[in-house]
Amino acid sequence: MLHLLFAAVITVAPAAGAADSAQAPPRPQAKAPQASPSKAADPVAEAYYQFVLGRRLAGEGDVEGAVKAYKRALELDPASADIPAELAEFYAGESRVRDAIDWAERALTQAPAHMNAHRVLGLIYADLASREASGATASADTTYRTQAIDHLERALAQATGDPAASMRLTLARIYLQHASVDKAIATLKQLLADNPWLPQGVSLLSQAYTSAGRSADAIKLLKDAAAMEPAFYQTLGETLEKGKRFTEAAKAYEQALAQDPADNNLKTRLAFCLLSLEDRASMTRARDLLTAVTTANPTQTWPLYLLSRADRALGDLDGAEASARRLLAISPSSTSGAHALAQVYEARREWAKLVAALEPVAAGQTKGREADIALLLTHLGFAYIELGRQADAVAAFERAITLDPQDADLKSYLAQAFVNGKQYEKALTIVRGLRAVDASDPRLARLEADALCGLGRFDQGVAILKPLADAATGDLTPLVALSEFYGTNGRYADAAAVLRTAVAKAPDDLSLQFQYGAMLDRQKQFAEAEQVFRQVLAKNPQHAPSLNYLGYTMVERGSRLDEAISLIKKAVDLDPHNGAYLDSLGWAYLKLNQLDQAEAPLRSAAAQLPRDSVVQDHWGDFLARKGRFAEAAEAWRRALAGDGQQIDRAVIERKVRDAAAKSGKD
Repeated sequence: MLHLLFAAVITVAPAAGAADSAQAPPRPQAKAPQASPSKAADPVAEAYYQFVLGRRLAGEGDVEGAVKAYKRALELDPASADIPAELAEFYAGESRVRDAIDWAERALTQAPAHMNAHRVLGLIYADLASREASGATASADTTYRTQAIDHLERALAQATGDPAASMRLTLARIYLQHASVDKAIATLKQLLADNPWLPQGVSLLSQAYTSAGRSADAIKLLKDAAAMEPAFYQTLGETLEKGKRFTEAAKAYEQALAQDPADNNLKTRLAFCLLSLEDRASMTRARDLLTAVTTANPTQTWPLYLLSRADRALGDLDGAEASARRLLAISPSSTSGAHALAQVYEARREWAKLVAALEPVAAGQTKGREADIALLLTHLGFAYIELGRQADAVAAFERAITLDPQDADLKSYLAQAFVNGKQYEKALTIVRGLRAVDASDPRLARLEADALCGLGRFDQGVAILKPLADAATGDLTPLVALSEFYGTNGRYADAAAVLRTAVAKAPDDLSLQFQYGAMLDRQKQFAEAEQVFRQVLAKNPQHAPSLNYLGYTMVERGSRLDEAISLIKKAVDLDPHNGAYLDSLGWAYLKLNQLDQAEAPLRSAAAQLPRDSVVQDHWGDFLARKGRFAEAAEAWRRALAGDGQQIDRAVIERKVRDAAAKSGKD
């Protein structure tokens, strides 16, 4: 209703420490006389009597009586501008907008500079502009906004006290909504000069500073305000959070929470900032806060999503899944719930479960949540790739692009799906379009190189990657991309040479040292590779990739199997759902002929990595050892159809023939 909006606009809350709330513009407080003056009295006096009577009747809720009195007053004093201005304000309070405008304009015909008439019109047009901006035509919004600004600026030229404060607030909001940031700042600075630490003024000025790119000014304003009045800590936290200054934002929210320990919204915002810090202590504190919030408000979805994220970050995947399922139970079509569950399944590498959970949600209604569905399709696309369902991956990414065409990453994912599906020309078309915009992106360069290599143009792929690698200084990703390209295509010596350069440039980067050790191992330089892995582990005993790789190479050589298993177990403890680590552990037990202990990790690895030729080969060996020859043959066929890395095809083909013969099948 307009009268509520009108009242809200013209009411100014006091600054901290003010004695009473400021109300609408002051009116004469004289009591209405008990009887009308005599008929012989001056008409102006009678007009005043009717004016005061109108106010009294309005206060008592007698609308018709008030209007009658005001109009009688105007008949007696037709030259008055105050009476139609008063009647305009009365009609505005009754939501009779057209009448309010007409009477305010009549007041201005009598007195073109009448402050109260301009004020009423300015506030009415400001309200109409905000309504039009949220639903009707832009042209109407512009017209009302222009009129609101004109009338409010005219009124402010004369106003003082509370009326001036309320108009400045309204005018500043209009300026902010329509990008007149400098005017908003000037208006709000004057407002706060007259009304220090007025909450609405401080909040709007901080917004204006932020919109103008003056975040330092916004934060200083709010810090000063919070020092005067702790209620500002929440706004300070929100401003710092928007600027991704999560450590400072968390401290501000802690201060705000100290003022109101039961505020679950503050707890949730604090938890979000703590999760963004990513250290274990902060994430533990976030989980505790979110547990309290979701216990007090079990049907709120955002805290449940954050709780799932906290549990997942702390390694409690069962807890993360439980929170995600609670969210989905509340809202079965929730994209945030599906996203949370997808992240749990990704952490476990449970691709088939991810697909089963997300396909129904992604197939649902998209209107109004296109970007969210596109995100779910992205999860699905990568799961399809892991499951070897390349056509489904392509379809998922193509649909995601139609839903969120501005996301350039989706096009690179589609190009990757085309590479995996051996549709190299289609991949080239996409990636070259992307590289025309950003030729320096090493990820895109690697995709183009992979597509060229798939077309038998390996040297052209190198020519794409090498200039970026040679120019790399601070960011060594281009060197890694080139080394991986060499390594994937069996050029291990070239890959090692590139990594030597990278390690020299970043001697503390353990991931580079690990990859260098792997390339030495691929060249059968076992002693040198082991030395590199042990150097990495001396610096970080929990470097899971080095623990696994070193243990696996020892298993492959049949040396120190007990130590090898110990190393691999440590890697599995650090990342219990990593299929590569599980395969290493199962393979070690198989080498020791401990079939009962080998089965579970090998089965899990094979289910998780259906395209990994080595993993499928190991699973086939286990099945054959158990006499399950038909299943073994299927596993080996998957190995032949997989990525082809690190296998001898002729050996596996012979295994398939032998297994088929033993199972009585061709």
